[in-house]
Amino acid sequence: MVSVRTALLACLLVAACDGNPLAGDSGPITDGGGEGASSVPDEVARDMNAFSYADGVLKIDMQGVTSSGKLATFSRMASLDVPSGNGNPAYQAYMYQDTALTRSFLAYVAANDRGNLLAVASGDGGQFNEHNDGGRFVQLTAFTRPATADAPESGLFSYAGSYVGIFSPGDYADGSGPRPPELRPVEPWVVKGTALINGDFAHNMVEGGVTERELFDQDGNQITSIVIDDGDPDTVDDPIDTTTLTGIVLRETSLAADGSFLGNVEYAGSPGTDKGDYGGTFGGTSASDVAGVLWLNPIDGENGIWEMGTFNLPRCDLAGASPLCVPR
Repeated sequence: MVSVRTALLACLLVAACDGNPLAGDSGPITDGGGEGASSVPDEVARDMNAFSYADGVLKIDMQGVTSSGKLATFSRMASLDVPSGNGNPAYQAYMYQDTALTRSFLAYVAANDRGNLLAVASGDGGQFNEHNDGGRFVQLTAFTRPATADAPESGLFSYAGSYVGIFSPGDYADGSGPRPPELRPVEPWVVKGTALINGDFAHNMVEGGVTERELFDQDGNQITSIVIDDGDPDTVDDPIDTTTLTGIVLRETSLAADGSFLGNVEYAGSPGTDKGDYGGTFGGTSASDVAGVLWLNPIDGENGIWEMGTFNLPRCDLAGASPLCVPR
C-alpha cells in the first residue's frame, strides 16, 4: 500500500513540493522499479512494473513484449482526453506502439487540481492470445487524515467525478496494411463513466461505484454492440449490447492508516460477483482527494474481455468539487 514515505519520495524526485508537482520542471514523478517506491498491490499493478511522468512525457515499463527499451515513451493523444467531472481535462491520454506490427497501448494519466495524487492506467488491445495491462498510483504531497468528531461531514466524506477505463480488445489496428487480421495488433477502446467513492475515517472503511459506463472507439464513436467470436465457423455469434456497460461496485473494504485501500470489484446489483480488484489512496490535507486504479472483466461471462481503469476525485465539500456533489 502507498505510504507517507511515498509522498516524501515524490517530493525528493520533484525537488520542489511548494509548486505544482505536475508541472514537471523539477524532475519526474516516478513509481515502481526501486526501493522507496509505493507498494502498489499486485492485484492492480498487474503488468505495470514502473512509470515516469515529467513535462507531459509519460514513460512506462510494462511486462511482456512491449517496447524496444525497458521504458516505453508514450505519445500524447489529446483527442482522447476525458474531462474530470468539473470541467478540467484531468484524464490525459497517451498511446504507444513500437511499430505497426507490435502491440498497441493506450494509457491515461489521472491528475487533479491540487496536485497531490497521480494515478496511471495502461493496457494494450491484445495480440497472439496475450494481453498486458496495469496501473499504479502515488501520493505526491504529505497526506493527513481528517479529524473525526460527532458532527456532519467530519469523518465521513464523499468524492465524485469522472472515471475512465481502457477496454480490450477493441478492433484490429492497421486495417489498410498487407497483414491478415490474425497477425495485426488490436487497438484498445475507451470506457467513460461516473464515479462516487465514500471514505469513512471514523471506522476506517471505503466503498464506491462507477455507473453510466459507455464504450467508445479511438475516433470518439460510441460502440453500442460487440461480437465475440466463439471460434466455431458454423455458428453465427450474437451481438452483445454495450450501449451502457454494466455498472460496477467497489465493494466495502478497509482503509489503512496511510490512506490506502484494496478491495473487490463487483457488478452493481449482484453481490458476490467478484469480477476484479480496485486499489488506491486518499491524499492531501485532510484527505482532500482520492485516486486509484481498478481491473475487471466488464462483460458477464467473458473472461477474455478486460478493463483497466483509473479515477482521481475531489472531496465533495471542497473547492473543485464535481456538480454531482450538489445537493448533499
